[in-house]
Amino acid sequence: MVRVPTYSSYMNMLNQTLGIKSQLDLYSFQATTGLKSPTYSGYGMSASSIVSMEASLQVTENFLETNKLLDIQLSTMNTALESINDAVSDFKSMLNSFSGMDVNKLSPDYTGGEITFTSNEDVYDGKTLTVDGVKYTFTDNADVDPDAQTVNVDISGLTPGSDTYAEDVMNALKESIDANYPNSEFKFEGATFTFPLYTINGSSSVLNAAGVETGEPYTMSNDQYQMLQELQTLAFSTMQMLADSLNVSANGKYLFGGGDSSQAPVDFPFSNLEEFQAYYDGVNIQYPDSRAAALSSRSVCYENAGSITLQLTGENTGSITAEKGFLDEAVTGGAATTGNITFDAANNTIKATEYGAFNTLKAGDSIVLGDSGGNDGAYVVKSVSEDGKTVTLEESTPLKTDAVLTDGMSTDGAGTQTPLKISTSFPIGTVINMEGFGNNISPQVQVTGISDDGSTLYVRVDPSRFPETAVTFDDSTQWSMNSSSYYQGGDLATEYRISENQTISQDITAENSAFEKLFRALGTIAQGNLVDTRNPADDFEGLINEDHAADIIDEVVQLVQSAVNNNGNSNGETNSDLYTVTAKLSANTVVLNNSDENLTLVKTNLENSIYSVKNVDQTEATVKALMAANNLNASYAVMQTVMNISLLNYLK
Repeated sequence: MVRVPTYSSYMNMLNQTLGIKSQLDLYSFQATTGLKSPTYSGYGMSASSIVSMEASLQVTENFLETNKLLDIQLSTMNTALESINDAVSDFKSMLNSFSGMDVNKLSPDYTGGEITFTSNEDVYDGKTLTVDGVKYTFTDNADVDPDAQTVNVDISGLTPGSDTYAEDVMNALKESIDANYPNSEFKFEGATFTFPLYTINGSSSVLNAAGVETGEPYTMSNDQYQMLQELQTLAFSTMQMLADSLNVSANGKYLFGGGDSSQAPVDFPFSNLEEFQAYYDGVNIQYPDSRAAALSSRSVCYENAGSITLQLTGENTGSITAEKGFLDEAVTGGAATTGNITFDAANNTIKATEYGAFNTLKAGDSIVLGDSGGNDGAYVVKSVSEDGKTVTLEESTPLKTDAVLTDGMSTDGAGTQTPLKISTSFPIGTVINMEGFGNNISPQVQVTGISDDGSTLYVRVDPSRFPETAVTFDDSTQWSMNSSSYYQGGDLATEYRISENQTISQDITAENSAFEKLFRALGTIAQGNLVDTRNPADDFEGLINEDHAADIIDEVVQLVQSAVNNNGNSNGETNSDLYTVTAKLSANTVVLNNSDENLTLVKTNLENSIYSVKNVDQTEATVKALMAANNLNASYAVMQTVMNISLLNYLK
């Protein structure tokens, strides 16, 4: 039986049916998803634009996502800073209240402004009395040579045991004082010496003699004592809060750590005020009074310094001498490194012609100059210019002479040239931990100076735990000396890209000047012996300063003010006050928020653009799908009918 349709007509109908089927599949996909095509090829010329817009959208969404993490970091830092500002404000308020009191006379005066000799026996010979810093020594040896440090009170012609001996000794003292220090406020009546409070100080051993009476001791009032205790307690708790706030973390990062996420940036090992004051007793060890000393992190040991010699040199002073010294080379003169170097004794400055020549030095550094054309020795850096070309030295360490070193080279009498070498050592005020020396050596010492050749450190020590005669530890003893800064973080300034065209910089760390000055101010107040409680009857060198507490309070008031807002006097310091830190964080937050707003608009526009190109009207697509389905059914029916027609049926 022969069919009417030919192979050609069959293939034509099949192709038409498959075409309708493809339309049905496409319209069904569009009706279901709202998209024009399941593949980019279905978008024709628009495919390239779609791919580009989708890539931009992904980048924008990535920025928005990472900016959320950055926003958390900035918010956390702002919260920490708010806590710091509140705590500092409370401390500053109490500090101002305390400074408003009569703090000039907080130190107890054990003499009470009066001394009376009541014994007519020979109890005065060899005793001393320090009056306004001048030491008077009673002596019955008329031939004794006057000591440059004392004034001899000659009592050799007096008769011990006589009824007037005590009064005669006092008259001898009066003659010596009137000759050396006439003062209308000094009064002598018989065997009694009356003087302004705090005039008798230093070593006054006569006060311990039998038959010597002093006036009623003057001490601070209960209100003064209570406020002092409250101020020190608040200072310590504020230090703890400051450490906690600067140790905050978010997203697995210590936010004030300068890019170092491995450990908390602030090391504050003290759990209570008593423990803090046991370490910083205010006499042997004082809280560092400079940024360089507070942030000093240096280490010296038997391996690099050789043998070391310790010796007590005064009441609470000592020396530490290392075989190989305590120096680290910081600057080497040369045509390329420093250029010509000029020493200006009048202005106490060292100037180079090359930019950045002294960038490795900073204010407070102890430096030693070698081969410097007559200025060899130890100095303290007062400041370094922003261009790194000029070093100004402290007035306490003046240059010896003017000099010019061509290309940073010193020339001796034989014409030999040697480059200038500037080395650094432990800054003055640095607290050094002494390890490996045994229990009889003080565990901490504090640097007060350095020898001109850098081999010896002069230190303040606990005299009961330092050898009176020189003791040497050779390099077989595993000793070490190290200073450890409260700051344990890094110094990395991090840049965050918040959009394709914008970045924000984060250089706020716990070592910034604003925070360091706060630690220094708080530590100075919280340390022990804020009030000088020494008794002139005790044997000690130096003077009792009745203004000690007042001077410290004044210094701390200025330091806190500088840390809060220094009115733009940054002195080249990074983030020198809380105002600057707050402004930076606020600015970064504003920039981030503005960027996110822009990114959100860009995201919305991209999504709308992509939608308009990729999507269709689903209602229209549904109607088209139904029409295609009807057409497909009709096509199948026609095709079925045609295929069933034979020649016989066709002829009928």
